[in-house]
Amino acid sequence: MFDSFFQKDSSVYRLSLCVGVGLGTLFALSPYSFLSAGIFSGSSCLLLFLSLNRTSPFKAALWLLVLSQILNYTTFWWIPGAVSRIAGVGPSASVSIFIIYGIVSHLKFVPFYFLFRTAKISSASDPKLLLLFPAAGTLADLVAYQIFPLYWGNLLSGSIVLEQSASLIGVYGLSFLCLFLTSATATFLLNFKKRGSREFKISVFAWILVVFVYGFGLYRIGYGFGPTNMENTKNISVVVIQPDTSPGTKELQADETFLSNTMSKVLSLSLRGALSSEQPPTLVVLPESSIPFHGTLDSEENRGEGIYSSTMEALVLYLSEKTGADVLFNELNMDEGKLRNQITLFRHAYGTFERYDKRRLLAFGEYLPFESAIPFLRSVFRETSRYVPGENAKLLLGSKLIGDNRKRKVPNEAVEGFPEPSRLRPVFSSPKSVADKIRKLEYSYSILPLLCYEAMFPELVLDYFPKDPKPEIMINLTNDSWFDSELEAHQHSGTVRIRAIETGLPLIRSTVSGITEVWDQRGIAIVSPIGFHETGIRTFTIDLNVPHNTVYTEMGNLPVWIFCVFVLSISFWTGFGNGKEF
Repeated sequence: MFDSFFQKDSSVYRLSLCVGVGLGTLFALSPYSFLSAGIFSGSSCLLLFLSLNRTSPFKAALWLLVLSQILNYTTFWWIPGAVSRIAGVGPSASVSIFIIYGIVSHLKFVPFYFLFRTAKISSASDPKLLLLFPAAGTLADLVAYQIFPLYWGNLLSGSIVLEQSASLIGVYGLSFLCLFLTSATATFLLNFKKRGSREFKISVFAWILVVFVYGFGLYRIGYGFGPTNMENTKNISVVVIQPDTSPGTKELQADETFLSNTMSKVLSLSLRGALSSEQPPTLVVLPESSIPFHGTLDSEENRGEGIYSSTMEALVLYLSEKTGADVLFNELNMDEGKLRNQITLFRHAYGTFERYDKRRLLAFGEYLPFESAIPFLRSVFRETSRYVPGENAKLLLGSKLIGDNRKRKVPNEAVEGFPEPSRLRPVFSSPKSVADKIRKLEYSYSILPLLCYEAMFPELVLDYFPKDPKPEIMINLTNDSWFDSELEAHQHSGTVRIRAIETGLPLIRSTVSGITEVWDQRGIAIVSPIGFHETGIRTFTIDLNVPHNTVYTEMGNLPVWIFCVFVLSISFWTGFGNGKEF
């Protein structure tokens, strides 16, 4: 055993366990995705908690602070550089924010530990921790505020089979499963020499339950999504681009050459993908900030702020005209003095724009916390934007037209050569054009839009399911170029993928600089990803027919809440604990 090399109450022992949690987390997350690393991280956490039970609550809290910083520096070491680029601050400010981030974002260890401590379990061989340890950790995941959410359930990314349980219990349920695997492993190994004991038999039963969970995952992957009626299959053909353009810093906002080159690259990639694809495209997807700084809403307010760009609007209209497809893109627009970060769908059939306002903003990147109370912060965080969050979950409704509506002959013209939008709008809005397209309408489809790191929060996705119409596909537009870290790009992408399994919906993740990926309802890749800092195009057809809502979208997190509270309540009321020394 690990504790045979160190005193169980020594600082070296506890420090080693903190490092174990950090390294286990690092290697459990994408791109490594080792299931064993997730179990190792949970086991290190369990042993650390048992060791801290023999010290005072104050000293235990200090060790949890140490744990938060070690986890920060082993797994999320890319954050200081990202803060410098996003907020425009120097090294000292970015490191300070990094330390504060570690404290705030990993506060979940505090309720996790003290819930566990209250149960007075002192032995890793005690089968009572089979439910109590995962219940405490899961409840901490549920209640703790996190900036970039990291759940224990994310550490199961090494097993796509076990992850299928997210369709029943969500990522919080996966947190319970991950920690249940940890406690089941500990009780099984520590009671193995006493194979006739009650404790060992309970641990074997725990593993039998895990086998059933694994069997469910195999069934869902193999048989859960067979088409029931091929004649009514609904699908769309999609073009996704990754332009790998530079981050739109404020110093580039007035650089016409930068903007022209960026728009030209976006247009060129989009047209090349749409006009060469085997199937006529239904939807062209442009990532977040592929055209930075500007918007397409021609209003006096936007013109006064220099936000409206006739060239950007013309590009979107031109692209839709030539491809015969809807265009999904990111833009900025002013709304009654409030700057909104938006996902917009230009509807080819109707010539209209549908807009969704981002609801969850990134602190120090998209808004400045405490700015009204501490105004000088703005002079420190020069690159921080002034966005205002949206309030409502809104689906974007597109349309698929019958036949091939592409215009193959595309003139070789520069962005500056675009006609004014006023000359392109009648192509879509004239009565004859609208009537012709309505006659060719095959069916509509609904997009659940997620902007940047919104896709990491399951609650934002669940908001769409109590109402009709239901979403048929999720699309996440994001810009990870600010972070300039391949590790961050993989971690971000890996945590987002679970949303596809939870909802039973296909998910497109479109990024400026990588990693662009597409998953089906099982979280399995449909096309090969576009790698970090690669320029690329992906064209594919995606099935939108979903048999039914998942249990998770119907029930949400309530069953997990009830079960965890029930387990912890029983343990406290009955004096659950007092196990043997390990």
